[in-house]
Amino acid sequence: MQGEPALWEELGRLQFDFLVDHGLQPQHHLLDVGCGPLRAGVHFIRHLEPGHYYGVERDAEVLGAGRDVELPLEGLTAQRPVLTVMEDFSFDRLGQTFDYALAQSVFTHLPVNKIVRCLMNMERVLVSGGKFFATIYLNERGKRYLEPIEQVPGTVTHMDKNPFHYEFTTFEWICDGTSLTAEYLGDWNSPRNQKMLLFTKT
Repeated sequence: MQGEPALWEELGRLQFDFLVDHGLQPQHHLLDVGCGPLRAGVHFIRHLEPGHYYGVERDAEVLGAGRDVELPLEGLTAQRPVLTVMEDFSFDRLGQTFDYALAQSVFTHLPVNKIVRCLMNMERVLVSGGKFFATIYLNERGKRYLEPIEQVPGTVTHMDKNPFHYEFTTFEWICDGTSLTAEYLGDWNSPRNQKMLLFTKT
């Protein structure tokens, strides 16, 4: 799509600036869920100490583009990022705990049961006080509203098919009885009108 690479660059920098503004420091370990071809990852990898960036992505070809093209192009191979093909959110097999985690435009494509799986597995690998930021398309009209919602021109979301929208209370329900607390942060300058959530491990 014409203009999409420029949007990728904008989103990559936006994610990096957002996490740094929320305390991400070089010594922290970061888990980037759905890291894609490392459009945001290159900024994080440059910022973090070697071996402290972990990116997981379900599409091996897309992840390979990040590893084989973006990393050498940016001169970041020596930073030793850990890049793993993963479809089931089995984060514990990475053998690492994390101070920060991010899922940009992941929950927007997932039904609720897969989000539950992601969050329950994330709970296992966050350190105490660890923060997991995730974006959603928001349904502000209540659970009885079953119709599509136009988020921005050309982007329509649904309650029961991809791309999905959710009420924030859905995430409070998921976290109930766990060590995770859910907080709605809202706008973060997303050009796609995605809203930001924060899950903190107590």
